[in-house]
Amino acid sequence: MKYKLLLISLLILFIQTSSSTASPVISIDENINENLFYSNSYTNPDSIEAHQIVVYSEDGEHSQIGLHYRLTPRTTTSPDGNYSVYKKALDSTNGVGVEDFVINNTIGQTETNIKNIITMGYYAVAFSPDSKMYAAPRIVFSEDCRNGQYVIDICSVHNNTLLHRELLPFYKESTKDTPMDWDRAAIYEIYWSEDGSAIIYEALGADIDGGRYPTYLVSRKLNIDYQKLRQMNGYEEPEVESLQTEAEEREGNADQSNLLPGFGWTCTLVALVLNRKIKRAQR
Repeated sequence: MKYKLLLISLLILFIQTSSSTASPVISIDENINENLFYSNSYTNPDSIEAHQIVVYSEDGEHSQIGLHYRLTPRTTTSPDGNYSVYKKALDSTNGVGVEDFVINNTIGQTETNIKNIITMGYYAVAFSPDSKMYAAPRIVFSEDCRNGQYVIDICSVHNNTLLHRELLPFYKESTKDTPMDWDRAAIYEIYWSEDGSAIIYEALGADIDGGRYPTYLVSRKLNIDYQKLRQMNGYEEPEVESLQTEAEEREGNADQSNLLPGFGWTCTLVALVLNRKIKRAQR
């Protein structure tokens, strides 16, 4: 009997753990066209300009060389205006200046380095609608560092904690001998919809036989369980029962006050008694 109870307890714990660690990404839509792209409003509408540069340029113009001088890093500001991400010069331990992206808390006046962001677009990250998370493109290298795979990291703004990592089907070649399907791909831009339900990312890609530089754009959409993602970041939904109880109490108080305008229960009873006495006296 004890073993059965232990087995049941372990099964319940496994189910709870599995549900709590499930991916917030529901599905992925491939090959997003222009109509689908513009069907969303985004938390950083200025970043749409980067999308338009590639879409409306002629073939070959949106190569790594062509974009290098046009797309200078810009500041990404959170929807509530309390956070911003930008590129700045940092000093390394050996005194050599390096550039990297930082996230700035405009209220607390604190600045945190967010490392290894890889993007060719204007803006390094996309903020969530509640301004408490950001999505950033990064590269995860294999153990032998021969190849790297692009990922989208969704992180907490407050402590820079990784909440979810989504592996992308794009690769960065480190050697001439590569088993990967993609060659010389580059993450271009990232967008987060205002309702929180979608993160769109774009990549400039080239087949192995497609020339030296990326020459075409691929757009894909991560369909997000935004409520689950917020819970992973520590957000707790208001308790439904307590809200319902408060509503019922307010409704009950309103009913009592409406028995006679301006009177409570005591005054209402007195008025009813007096009314009966008046009717009896009239008989």
